[in-house]
Order: sequence, then C-alpha cells, then structure tokens
Amino acid sequence: MHDLFSNPEMVAAIFMTDTVELVWLQNCLLVNHLFSHEATRILWSRCGTEFPITYSRHREPTVHALAKVASRDVSRAQYYANCIRELRFFRTQEDWPNVTDKEQWHDYLLNLHFPILEFFTSDGCTKDDPEFGALKTTSPFYDFHSRERIGLFWHVLRSSPNLKTIDLALDEPDNFESVEEEAIGFIKSTPALSSLSLSFVYHEGMDFPNNFWQPEVLRSLSALPMLRKIQGQNLSAKDLKDLPKGSFSALKELATGYAGSIAVLPSLFPNLAVLKLELSEQISHGLDRLADLSCLTYLDLTFAEDSSFSGSELIALAHGCPHLTTVSLPSASVLKMEDPCPRGEDINDATIEAFACALPNIETLCIGLEDRSTLSHQAILSLARHCPKLSYFYITANVSIPDLIEGLKQIGGVPLKSMAFMRIYLPEDVEHTYENTSELAEQLVYRLATGLCEFQISDGSDSDIEFQDLVENLIGVPGSQKDLCRKAETDIEN
Repeated sequence: MHDLFSNPEMVAAIFMTDTVELVWLQNCLLVNHLFSHEATRILWSRCGTEFPITYSRHREPTVHALAKVASRDVSRAQYYANCIRELRFFRTQEDWPNVTDKEQWHDYLLNLHFPILEFFTSDGCTKDDPEFGALKTTSPFYDFHSRERIGLFWHVLRSSPNLKTIDLALDEPDNFESVEEEAIGFIKSTPALSSLSLSFVYHEGMDFPNNFWQPEVLRSLSALPMLRKIQGQNLSAKDLKDLPKGSFSALKELATGYAGSIAVLPSLFPNLAVLKLELSEQISHGLDRLADLSCLTYLDLTFAEDSSFSGSELIALAHGCPHLTTVSLPSASVLKMEDPCPRGEDINDATIEAFACALPNIETLCIGLEDRSTLSHQAILSLARHCPKLSYFYITANVSIPDLIEGLKQIGGVPLKSMAFMRIYLPEDVEHTYENTSELAEQLVYRLATGLCEFQISDGSDSDIEFQDLVENLIGVPGSQKDLCRKAETDIEN
C-alpha cells in the first residue's frame, strides 16, 4: 500500500467524501488499523434511531446493538462508545428483544461512558407498561427523586462531559418543584450546554399541575455561557421579574408555554431570533413590546381564549423586527384545529398593507382573527405586491375569488411566484357565487401562482369549494411535486 494511505489526515479526508456508503465502510474495517479506526469513527458517530435525513448513506447502529456488544465485551463496546457524538434513545423504534427478570439489556450500558457525546435525545423512562412489556428493567431509566441519580438516563448525563444538546421527553413528575435541586446540580455540571429541550409526557388518565421553570433553575441556566436554546416546560412573568436585565443575552431560541405579560421578555432575552409561545392567560396588549426584539426572525404565538391585539401593535412589531421571515398569529395548526383566534382591534386591509411594506422578506405568514370578515382580498394583494418571497400563507378573510384574481392580474408578472401553500378561512355565513370558475382556477395556477403545491378554502360556499377542487386538480396528481410539497408543509408545521 502506498505510504500516502498511512497518513491519518489523508485517510480521514477520503472517508468524509459524499460517496461513502455502508458497504464501503464495512470493507474498510478489514484493510488496516488506520482504515478500520476511521470507518468505525464514522459508523458509530451516531447511535440510535429516528435520526433526521442527512448526507449520511449508512444506517446508524441501534442502542440495543451497542448493549449487545457490551454484554459480550465491554472494552469493545467502549471503543465504539468513544466514537459516539449523537445518541438517540427511542424505545418504540428500537429493536427491543423479549426480556426476563434475569436479562435486562439496558443494564449493560451502565458499564460504558461517552467521552465525546454532544447530542443526547430520549423519549422517556422505561417502566412497566402492558403495551411495552419488553421494556421492563431491573432499575428505572431515570429517577428524579433519587439522590443517587440511578438509572440509564442519569448515567449517560454523568458520563458525558461534553454534552451540548439535550432533547428529552420525560414522564411527568408529581411536581417539577420537587426536582429543582437536582436540576440545578445538573445544569452546573454541563458548562458547555447550548440547547436544552425538556418536555414532559402526560399519560392518559393522569392529571398533573402545569410545571414551570423555577426562578433558581432559571438563574442557573442564565449562567451558562453557551446556552442558545430553551424548549419545553412553562415560563411565568412572575418568576422572571427578579432576574437581572439581559440574563439570557446569549439565548437565540425560546419555545415554551407562558403565563403573564409578554412585555418582560425583551429585557431578559434581548437577542432572540426564534420565539414560540403557547400563552395560557388572556392578553389584550403587549404585542408591540416584542418590537424590541430586533433580531427576531421567527415568531409563533398561540393565544389563550379572549385575547386580542391591535393594528398599531402589529405594525409596530413589523417595524421593530425587520428580519422576520415567519410570523404566526396564531400558528397554522391552531387555525386547522379551529381553536379560538384573537380579536383584532382596529385591524383592516390597510393594516396588512403597512405590515407587508415593513417586512418584504417574509416567507411564512399565518394570521387568524376571531372576526373572519375583518380582512378581504385586498390584504392578499398587499402581500403579493410587497412580499415576493412569501410561500406559506394562512389567513382568515372574506375573499372574493374573482376580485382576488383580477387584482393579482393588475399587479403584473407572476405576483405569487413563491407561493407554495395557501389556505383561506372564509366567514361561515358567506355566500359567494362565481361564473367561469374553471377559467379562474387556470389563471391562478398557470399564470399567477405557478409554484402552488396546495390550495384550500375553509367554510366557503359551493362556488368556493368548486374553485378549490379545480385548483387542486390542476396542481398535480398523486406522486407529483404536490405530494413532496405536502411533506414539506408538515415539516414546517412541526
């Protein structure tokens, strides 16, 4: 073999090409020690199931496969564990064997440590469950109330000094306050932590109080210099009020339930780029205070019942956050489920005109108001004129399709050239009657919105539904680009 292939950097470069596939990597295990080590490093860099699709063309080994190796040869399993940067522990997707009280394969993982692990994802604890009988273990997957922190969950955290991202879905403890001490201890032991997603699974038939991030836990999190993302659980304005200004100046993404006034957020999280809140309490003002988040690119608010915001607040938000590309007031999923929408105070088509002028780079817009007659087709025309990148669009409005088509034609060119998903929620009592419906549909699909993947009208008249069906038929057939777009839409909503 040429001396060139004894150079570690050269071999590593070869292995990182896009053409690397599973069979090739497996064959390299038999070449020499250097080739075997590089192949092993790539094959075991991710362990588990449900990984997002990436450039990788090989299938990741499962957690069970690692435990099986550890049951026979701990040193060999540790060699693999030394290579793992991402560990995803999903019980329902693993190749779970039938186990007995004498053979609990999870326990073999307790003999391993994960020195370079950076990303840890888990779907919860392992416990007796008729549906998942094979998941029974001699010790719990985690135990929040144990001072010894026993179980696989704590073992992974304890043996991974380089953790940066933790994404956990855990069984609901009786009271989140009861684990505050453990949470603070854990946070202080992970100074490199950059992303923490912590959601609790509510089991059917079990009722738990809402769990909130406690003030001292928040103080501990604010001390992490690399923390960029917090997701899950609930925040309350009263628990934030005593934190110093700029406590989370490094945080870029916040997605959580929220109670109280949102006016306190900009001073504590001044550099947020992503804000997703599910509001549990009614709000009637404060949306304009988010205008102080000048770095914001993504805003998604789910409102509590009887909430409202005004036209002036909406315009102030647009002017204060010029980098916004996604605005959901509320989210698309809320509109689809027909959950309560906020009231729009002094909001009209002119409001959307001013909003669109201030945000020319917006790509996703969902705006739903309690009164679906507040806006008309003029709001859509304003967006078409001023927002050329708009591709994903939900709106509650009283839209007359002929007026919309005629207005779009007057704009000229292809006014909705980026539009892929478009849904209009009409007032329930609207009675539109259109002539030449086929011609209107063809003009929309072939001239005005040539990239359209999906078009729907909710609660319209017979003419509206006919128009919708004609547009859907023109867009494509099963297996076409339309289906790919629908998959993309699901990804956006999630």
